[in-house]
Amino acid sequence: MEQFPSKNPNPVFRLDKDGTVLYSNRAGEPLLQKWNVGVGEKLPSCIVDFVQRVISLNSPEKMEVKVGKRVYLITFHPLPEEYVNVYGFDISGQKELEEKLLIKGEQYDVLYRLGKLALASESLQTFMEESVKLVASALKLEYCKILELLPDGNFFLRAGVGWKPGSVGKAIIEGKMESLAGYTLFSKIPVIVENLREENRFSAPQILKEHGVVSGMSVVIGNGEKPFGVLGAHSTKKRRFTGEDTYFLNSVAFIIAEVIKRRSAEEELRQHREKLEELIKERTFELTKANEQLSREIAGRKQMEKTLQNNVNFLETVLNAIPAPIFYRNLDYIYQGCNEMFAMHILGLPKEKVVGHSMYEFKKEFSEEMTRISEYNDRMLLKEGVSLPHEVQIRCAEDGEVGNFLVHKATYSDVAGNVIGIVGVLLDITKRKKAEEALLKTENLRKKEIHHRIKNNLQVISSLLSLQAENFIDEKVKEAFQDSQNRVISMSLIHEELYKTGDSEALDFAAYLKKLATELFKSYKIGTEDIRLKLDLEKVSLKMDTAIPLGIIVSELVSNSLKHAFPMGRNGEIRVKLYRTENEDTSQFTLIVSDDGIGLSENTDFRNTSSLGLQLVIALVEQINGSIELEKEAGTGFRIRFKERLG
Repeated sequence: MEQFPSKNPNPVFRLDKDGTVLYSNRAGEPLLQKWNVGVGEKLPSCIVDFVQRVISLNSPEKMEVKVGKRVYLITFHPLPEEYVNVYGFDISGQKELEEKLLIKGEQYDVLYRLGKLALASESLQTFMEESVKLVASALKLEYCKILELLPDGNFFLRAGVGWKPGSVGKAIIEGKMESLAGYTLFSKIPVIVENLREENRFSAPQILKEHGVVSGMSVVIGNGEKPFGVLGAHSTKKRRFTGEDTYFLNSVAFIIAEVIKRRSAEEELRQHREKLEELIKERTFELTKANEQLSREIAGRKQMEKTLQNNVNFLETVLNAIPAPIFYRNLDYIYQGCNEMFAMHILGLPKEKVVGHSMYEFKKEFSEEMTRISEYNDRMLLKEGVSLPHEVQIRCAEDGEVGNFLVHKATYSDVAGNVIGIVGVLLDITKRKKAEEALLKTENLRKKEIHHRIKNNLQVISSLLSLQAENFIDEKVKEAFQDSQNRVISMSLIHEELYKTGDSEALDFAAYLKKLATELFKSYKIGTEDIRLKLDLEKVSLKMDTAIPLGIIVSELVSNSLKHAFPMGRNGEIRVKLYRTENEDTSQFTLIVSDDGIGLSENTDFRNTSSLGLQLVIALVEQINGSIELEKEAGTGFRIRFKERLG
């Protein structure tokens, strides 16, 4: 028997052909106790018959055995020499799930029957009475009730099952918040009571005490703004209700509320029908009188048509008097009308040859670009319903010159309110555009002059720092002055580049870095003859807010390499690399400043250092919302990542 798993958590037996238990593990003891036998003893006759059938058929058989609250699935496997191995598996959870599914199925069946009953019942009272019966049956409870909320805040026992005779249809239940029904209405969520005697949220109503109710559930019927009342289900036994129970009761309450709403709507419909019949009688009388009036109105209509034509003529005169081209066309781009200025000045044609023709027929005056812009803005206007002014260029037929126009558009509708076309007004802004271009040119010259003056002032400051440094003997003081001078040079070079290019907003940063690195090498000309500079720079343009702090960062890092990376005349290389990765909205840039010098010591924390230069670098990286990493593989390297919005 040593081959049988004695420590298996599931029951394991071996039986001989007459049902004697030859072996059992510890997990099998509850089953043996159930059968009132032990190892070496014979099983009950019903089990013995089952064992002999398995041996004779030479086929496994199964049976379910309940032991206390547990249910086991027992499998009998025949073996040679007329033995049987028995394996048991605890399926209590599965059986419990099956019972839950069975209950849920019964509840869904009740909901289905309630749905059919809601459609078939002619009386709301009958429907309510059947509903409480079905709920009590499905939940296996003694009591169920529907309480209707009265205008004074109390509740009326409208329907119920299980209550004493004379209660349903007569009993009035207090509706204060301290009561169960009032608390349910106030909380707006299902209220579950496991033991009414121990409840402290509210007091038990007298009707529940009289019937010995211990546990129950209550839910609101209808929405929280205007509820019909409360649906309750109760038991005289202590019971723990599940989420499925509350969901079922809520579903029943929803169906009841929908039936009440439908009945109310049907009553309103009946009343409206009666009112409609009265209105029809009144309207028939009015139409009779209106028919008499109609003949008199026909004559007046002809007079109105004449007046309308006069108004049309007046509007055309007003359009022609407006000193701007105006048109209106339908949604198929066919002109329905225009003023003289649009016809003659823009198209060089009489109005008769414009009206009724498509915009696409005037390709000489309307370029493909202008047509595309017009189509796009028309779509936006029809979609958003607001005017979207836009600029176009049109070659005017009157003088052959290309003019700039600001177009304002709006939709117009028919009497039914449906949009049927677009009205456009063209404002000639050619002179204004020329004035703006002249003003922009002047502004660029002014900015260029400002950059030139800033550059000169910074060079003066650099020279002053250089002269002042000569008055000191202390090398640290001189070094501090030289660092400040390099920072001023980095800013001066930016303004010099902006002055040369004429672009006051963006800087060719690659070209700027080449000059900056060269200037830094010149400033440290003593002792740097054996140090090489390697630049790997992608051509990029950066805005001033990014270029200035980034220039100072490069200046600080290159200066640090020149001062500290190559002691004792050691030769080496300083590398500066810049590249980017673009997406639709931003450019991701990476700047690497590195050297192959002696490197930083292992315990150096560059983010917490007394070096003013590194403190300044970290502060400037944060200013441009970037990140900085230290690389120590061969010498020292700093990798800086930052972003800049495109455009």
